[in-house]
Amino acid sequence: MRHGRVRLLREDGAYFGKNSVGWYFGFKIHVLIHKNGGILSVLFTSASVSDRDADVVTLLCSSVNGGLALGDLGYRGQPLRDALKEVGMGLSTPASVPKRLKLSLSQKRERIETAFSALWDKFIDRVKSRSWAGLWNSILLKILHYNLCQANILA
Repeated sequence: MRHGRVRLLREDGAYFGKNSVGWYFGFKIHVLIHKNGGILSVLFTSASVSDRDADVVTLLCSSVNGGLALGDLGYRGQPLRDALKEVGMGLSTPASVPKRLKLSLSQKRERIETAFSALWDKFIDRVKSRSWAGLWNSILLKILHYNLCQANILA
């Protein structure tokens, strides 16, 4: 979100954060996506919270009853793996799978990246809320619309 729109929400947790593109002001949305592309869980944090924060990842994964999470190389590491194990979730990264399974993992990650692209298309410069409740409700409605489209209920 643009700095000018979000600065109203500083009291609600909007801060500066950095990603691969550069610095931005606002929030991060963390999403747990099913292998078929549907969104299972959503978490909203300030921009300064790391994607690999064990508390964020375990809170996101605790909304489902176990399974296997796929992550990129940034999610490797025993502390995060141990934290996920506590909520019944396994973690697979490109570094943890044998070479013969890397293609399968890559195909599943491509599906997830496609879902993120669709979400990005819905979110970019289209959330103009001036309050925390308005922002959260706008995001939930966009996610509901996305899931309904994924289920072929809406076109």
